Amino acid sequence: MGAEKDSGVLSEDIISALKGHIKEGYMFNFETPLSESSFYYNKNPTLSDQMHCLVFVMPADTISTQDKKFLQKIKSVVKAASSMGIPQVIFMTRVDLACPLTKKKLQNVYKSKKIKDNMQICSYELAVPVNRIFPVLNYHEQIHMDEDIICLMLDALTKIIYWANDYVLKKSSQQQSTCE
Repeated sequence: MGAEKDSGVLSEDIISALKGHIKEGYMFNFETPLSESSFYYNKNPTLSDQMHCLVFVMPADTISTQDKKFLQKIKSVVKAASSMGIPQVIFMTRVDLACPLTKKKLQNVYKSKKIKDNMQICSYELAVPVNRIFPVLNYHEQIHMDEDIICLMLDALTKIIYWANDYVLKKSSQQQSTCE
């Protein structure tokens, strides 16, 4: 789902999707959020209908110049996800464009002051902890698989699976305790 400052998917629809209220087949309307009377509104979502982790993709090279209105839109979704206990993660892409040291050798990504600073900015602007922000590199010039790129992405994806699984286990145990 794409979000832009004055267009793209509405925050209300993203939050409805997080809660599991949007049925399969719904076409997002960039002007009007899904109404509760719509055929595509799921009034009684199950745990399997709900999102178990929220992942944003942000460019490392432009995080400090992102429009405040856009960041506020994202932050409202993060706040809603947080209040529901849904883990939030950010893939900070384009690290090669944000830092020459990282472009030269991707293994320096966690040693780069520029990348660390951008992670801090991202954390501050979106209210997502730094340990949930993962600098990654897109395949855009490479023609062969690269172990360094794969390792960064696999590390992030592995943690997402753990956090999503923890969320499901927690929600399942909460549902079981309310049924007893």
